[in-house]
Formats: sequence, C-alpha cells, structure tokens
Amino acid sequence: MKTIFLFIPHYVFSSDLLHTDFIKGLSKSYQVIIFSPIFKSNPPENYYQSPNLKYIIWSEEYPKFWLFFTKTLRLALIREFDQLKYFQLRRLMKINLNWQRKLLRTISWFIPRKLLTVDFFTKLEYWLLPASKKFRAYAQKYHPHLIITCTPGFNSIDAEAIIQAKKLKLPTASINSSWDNYTANAVQFRKTDYLVSWNKVMKKEAIEIHHYPENHLFVSGVYRFDHHFQHMNSTPSPNDSGNANAPTRIKQRLTREEFLKNKGLDPQLKTLFLTTVPPNTYPPQYEVWRQIIKMREEKKLREDVNIFIRLHPNDLAEKYTEFQGLKNLHIELAGKKLETTGSSPHKIEMDESDLDNLRYSLKYTDININFRSSLSLEATIYDQPMINIALYDYANRYDVDWYIPIIKSGGVKLVVTAEELKQAINDYLTNPKLDSEGRKKIFADYVIFNDGQSYQRGIAAINSIISQLTP
Repeated sequence: MKTIFLFIPHYVFSSDLLHTDFIKGLSKSYQVIIFSPIFKSNPPENYYQSPNLKYIIWSEEYPKFWLFFTKTLRLALIREFDQLKYFQLRRLMKINLNWQRKLLRTISWFIPRKLLTVDFFTKLEYWLLPASKKFRAYAQKYHPHLIITCTPGFNSIDAEAIIQAKKLKLPTASINSSWDNYTANAVQFRKTDYLVSWNKVMKKEAIEIHHYPENHLFVSGVYRFDHHFQHMNSTPSPNDSGNANAPTRIKQRLTREEFLKNKGLDPQLKTLFLTTVPPNTYPPQYEVWRQIIKMREEKKLREDVNIFIRLHPNDLAEKYTEFQGLKNLHIELAGKKLETTGSSPHKIEMDESDLDNLRYSLKYTDININFRSSLSLEATIYDQPMINIALYDYANRYDVDWYIPIIKSGGVKLVVTAEELKQAINDYLTNPKLDSEGRKKIFADYVIFNDGQSYQRGIAAINSIISQLTP
C-alpha cells in the first residue's frame, strides 16, 4: 500500500478533510500519515480511526522564518501580481503597510518587476531554510509517494512542508484552497507540483496567473459542500433511526419547525440569516446588525422576522452580548471552540453535527446577509436570496478579482446604505425568487457539482497524480 503525507494547518481544514468522507475514502486506498498542530488540543482519538491512518502532532519548526518571508518580504517586494484588482485595492487602502513594508515597497520600484517573483522567493526559501531532521526521519521511515498540503504554501505549516519536500525531491500536491486564494494569496504561492481546485474558474486562474501546466491541474468540487447533496440525494431507511451505523446526515432529519424551535425562533416567521466576518475584515458589521434589529423593532420591514446570527470562527462573541435575550433572535458559533494552534488564529472546528447544523441553517432560513463571504456560494445550493452589505463606504472592498463575477452575475444585491438594505430585505421577503437566475449562474460557475461526490473526485485526482509519478 502506498503512503501519503497529509498536512493539516488548522481547524478550517480539519473540518473539511477530517470530518467529511474525504479521509474515510482516502484511507481505503493509502496509508495516510496526518501531520497537524491541532492534535495538541483535540487528540487524534476524536477523529476517524483506521489501521491505515496515523496522526502525528506537528508544528512548523521555523515560525519566525515564515513570518518574515510571508508577512514582510513577499507582501512588500513581489509586484508580479500588481495587475490583480485585489493588490490594487491593497495599495489604494494602504493595507498593513508598516514602516518596514513601506521601505521595502519603495525599494521594489527600483528592481525590475520580473525579477521579484513568487518563484524567486520560493528558491530563496529553499536555499535559506535549514533542512529538517524530523521531516527527513519521517520520510525515511514511511517512504511517502506524495506530500499533500491543503494550500500551495499560504500558511507556515504548508509552506514548510512544501519546501522540505522539495529538499528531499518528494512530489507535492495542494488539494483544498478556497475560491479566493489564487488571487488574494497570490504572493504567497510556493508552487506544488500538482494542484486540485474547487472549480474551473480556479483552474483557469492557476493556468493564467500562476502558469501551471494543464496536465498538473484537477477539479474536484468543494469537499465541504458534499454533505448538502448527500442529504438531498439520500433516501433514509425506515430502520436508520435505530441503526448506529447509519450515516449521521441521513439519520438526522429535522423539520423546519423543529429546527427553528430548537433555536428559540418562531416557525411562523421568516428568518434573516446574518453571517459575520472577523472584526478587522468589516468593522462596521456590528452597527449594521443593530440597524437590522432596529428596522424590525420599528416595523420598517414588510413583516416580522426571526434574526439568526452565525458567528465567523474569528469573530468576537463578546461583541454580541447586547443582543442576547432579544425575542426571536438567536446567536451561535459556527462550531466547537477549541484552543488555537501555533501561529493560526483559527479556533473553531466543525464536525459532522456542525455541518448538519449549517445545512439546516441555510435550508430553513430565508435571506442570507453577509459581507463578501464564501457563504454567497453555499447559499446558492438552496437558491437562498443574498444581500451583500457595504455600508459605511466599504463598496470598494467588493472590487476584487474573486468577487467581481459574483456581483456581475446578478445573483446578489449589493447595498451601501441603510435604506438600500431595508429595501433589499423587503424585496426578498416579497419575492424570494427574485435574482434566482443569477444565483443559478453562481452555482454553475463556482459550486458546479451536485452529486455529493467531490471527495471522490479529490481522491481520484490523487490516484491520477500517483499513477503519473509511478514508473
């Protein structure tokens, strides 16, 4: 049986890969050695067990090295992607420009743009990063056929694994980058030999922006969306309720009334689903939530509504204490709160029950309101109306490469004033099918698959990669 090394940097990726069918399917064909810092706070016995799986506590060995290259050198000096809208916005807004980055950015203008590329910095990291005795020891012990990272080096765990693999001439593949990563994180690419992407839009970006050869690219779909379709496509057996081995998502069948009552909400009312972002991403969001609550209290909406607030894993729960106890208003975390790991800020992990909860949250609410969120993709699975908020002069934050097509699709309403927000809510309360054609386009371009088999396509891509590598 061939061996794969899989690196999991933080809880976002353990939610995607260790709490879905992906790891179950992968371990049927390979011995998988999983390296992650999360096992310090959430021990391996809490994850899927198989004789073909081994969980190893792992942290980056040179965090200061990666902090310097990632947060200072690459951000300040690489101008290879200045044509991308996101980096134009960063320059315009002077985002994260401390004195060091300002100085280095000035110096970069005197160096030909074609010299300071991600490939140059990857080579520099390869030359300067000390070889890891620990990594080599595991490689000599298990003889991996492929090193798999979640991203092509966007965090220190993935970056270090890729560079150490290169030092040992081991092939690499990245399998779970998010839809905005190839543009927003372009300067952080440490190119893996192979790349598995969510959709064809990302595949096109990998070719045109990052110059990957097409035969090294694969499209899987979104692993974290599989559970939606598995539930839709399944027909539970009458015996499932008493069968401990029945799939979790098939056993748990809540009606809309049951779900909303469990949240302390009124099933007779429609529900606004407010999904938050980290505080530094959109600081005015708390004032926007206050305005929506005020609209409801002052009866400015066409009908009374429930308000369901789902906190982003990196949002601050204490910001919502003022809303606690309000009638027909529910606030909850996205998943289980755990200790942070290493240099990652992520502290929320979603297991199978949390994925179930999210599925019902989208299925049984009526309007999604968010700031530039990936939930704008996920909500299209249920044709849920979406409002993108940009109050307080934040409209230009939507002028970024990955989100421009979403706005142009006509599948969302972008609102910049409280009056526009109120009107959008009322429009969708009146006619939830409004802008449905645009939402179908978003689904077709970004979600693509509705068979619940993205994890199988991901595994098939890995099979294909290993076949290419095997003489």
